[in-house]
Amino acid sequence: MSNCITYEINENIVTITLLTPDSKVNILNNQFMSELEQVAHTLANNSEIQGAIIISGQPAGFIAGADIDEFKNITDAQKGAALAASGQYVFNLWEALPFPVVAAIHGHCMGGGTEFTLACHYRIATENTLIALPEVKLGILPGFGGTQRLPRLISLERSLDFILSGRSIRSSEALKTGLIDRLADNDSLKNEAKALLSEIMSDNSVVLSQRKKKSAGWRQILLERNPIGRRFLFRNARQRLMKKTGGHYPAPLKALEIIEEGLTLSLKSGLELEANTLGEMIVTPVSKNLVHLFHLSQRPKKIAGQSSMGHEIKKVAVLGAGIMGGGIVHLLANRGITTILKDINQQALETGIQHAKNLFKTEQKKKSFPDSDIENKMALLTTTLTYDSFTDVDLVIEAVVEKLPIKQAVLRETEPHLPHHALFASNTSALAISKIQESAQRMGQIAGLHFFNPVDKMPLIEIVRGRQTSDETTNTLFQFAIDIGKLPIITSDKSGFLVNRLLVTYLLEAALTATEGVNWRSIDKLMTDFGYPMGPFRLVDEVGMDIAVEVGDTLCQTFNYLQPTDLLHKLLNKGLLGKKGGSGFYNYTNGHSEGVNLAIETVIPATERLADHTELKRLMYLMVNEAGRCIEEGVVAAPEDVDTGMVFGTGFPPFHGGLCRWADAEGLPGIVKTLKAFASQHGDRFTPCDYLKDRSGFYL
Repeated sequence: MSNCITYEINENIVTITLLTPDSKVNILNNQFMSELEQVAHTLANNSEIQGAIIISGQPAGFIAGADIDEFKNITDAQKGAALAASGQYVFNLWEALPFPVVAAIHGHCMGGGTEFTLACHYRIATENTLIALPEVKLGILPGFGGTQRLPRLISLERSLDFILSGRSIRSSEALKTGLIDRLADNDSLKNEAKALLSEIMSDNSVVLSQRKKKSAGWRQILLERNPIGRRFLFRNARQRLMKKTGGHYPAPLKALEIIEEGLTLSLKSGLELEANTLGEMIVTPVSKNLVHLFHLSQRPKKIAGQSSMGHEIKKVAVLGAGIMGGGIVHLLANRGITTILKDINQQALETGIQHAKNLFKTEQKKKSFPDSDIENKMALLTTTLTYDSFTDVDLVIEAVVEKLPIKQAVLRETEPHLPHHALFASNTSALAISKIQESAQRMGQIAGLHFFNPVDKMPLIEIVRGRQTSDETTNTLFQFAIDIGKLPIITSDKSGFLVNRLLVTYLLEAALTATEGVNWRSIDKLMTDFGYPMGPFRLVDEVGMDIAVEVGDTLCQTFNYLQPTDLLHKLLNKGLLGKKGGSGFYNYTNGHSEGVNLAIETVIPATERLADHTELKRLMYLMVNEAGRCIEEGVVAAPEDVDTGMVFGTGFPPFHGGLCRWADAEGLPGIVKTLKAFASQHGDRFTPCDYLKDRSGFYL
């Protein structure tokens, strides 16, 4: 078995190198942890060693965290607690070493990797380092000492933010908080770590004093160093968590509890509390569902790795400088891709480029990077009114108005200016790619590349295969989507593709339910209580009343079992466009909701009949049935595609794990039985599809 950890001793200083063979990252799996334990015992027994440096030999980073596959199948809380306790034991060995240990960090340092550095005595990191304790995103909490060591190292308030959010922080922020002691240049980490160790061995008072100052100040004195202030801090944190999560995610609340209790205990007792709590969390359905989503987020990379077809996309042209076009060019420049933005109007180009720049500025406020970073990325963007610079592009992304004749005309006009290998992808959300292909000379190189709005926030991208789209084109776009940080799913060229088909089916049913006398506001509340970030009627406002009507009509014409509703048409005829027009089901000022639009009551009065679990089943089971039809028809290949699309493209509650996973938990036989009852009451759209009946074993 190859070693993951090697070390060399030179002049009483030991340098430990972490390098998992045949892997791009270091993972805290059984072998790695076993070697950490063995090395710690060996070093502890060497009386000649006076100091240690731990560095990763992986170019990508320090340690990527624990091996999720080793805990995803744990169903016994005691086994989960034992797993945490064993990791704590190993890290305690390193903390107990009788000489100073400096962790030299670069690249990514995640989860258990961060907890390992906390067990080291000092930390130095390169400027490109990202550090995180993201365990709450998996429905668990830091279990190798993170909840107990971090609040003892840096301020409590910053610790809570770091642990309860699971967010990544840059090394510059880590330095300000005292999480790391020094910053190093990217190219001289090892030498600067040696210099830091030498300083510490001579006199560590300066480093410790600097660290202490970062946790000092009037705010810390008022909030953290007296019982009243601390209670206030924890109460506020709990209120913010409940507002953010709706109580659907138990892990951050549990983390908050054990941090508060742990600070009243010894470190040893705090670690025991942490291990036992991790055991409780690791077996929860929420954790299992979030781990499922993590694997879904990694699935595209595995799929791409199974195919060698396709070519690299180095230069892209985007047609159309609207909101979508501006969002797409921002994304591409952010990923270091040379990009051309073309439109037929100079003012539109300037607006599109300004939109991209504004997105960079917004990002800068959150991540605090220098103006030069924005300038360098904006330098990758050029604008044009002609096709003169298209001779060497690898991909054209069309984002013009959603009208088939216009998209066909744009394709015919663009194609002659492209190199032979270039691909053309339409950002249409509903139009048939196969119809667009009919206007092409090289139909195999035409596909759909459906981004979701806002482009900078929505992870999903649908790659739509037209009838003539080649495998090479599909595979190239799939890898391209991964390269630009998106989660791709491949769909066939059916109306609405996957996401809009399911989403609009749901929105139409909500409208029908309201027209039958169920209070529409209570339907919105019902679905937010279920876990959606917003109810169906607020979502209509977000999408736009006109777009919801257009896509709804298209789906009803294509799938004649769907039942149309005139509610949205009536509201549109009254000039209610939703958020972009300032009013829809709700009123908006500068894009912010200002409460219910009472004018809606003239079209659909607020009744006393409130939505309940029956309406929840009606909306959700209809979507499950439509998802089954999509798999049955080959719109997507597997339930995993549905779960990916719904969570990362529509805001389906992550803690449910995705639409299909939720349906499995509900029980398919019960769903099929209820669908049959709904079909007799509400129509053929509820008739259970063969896919669901086959999977449920329900043949009656």
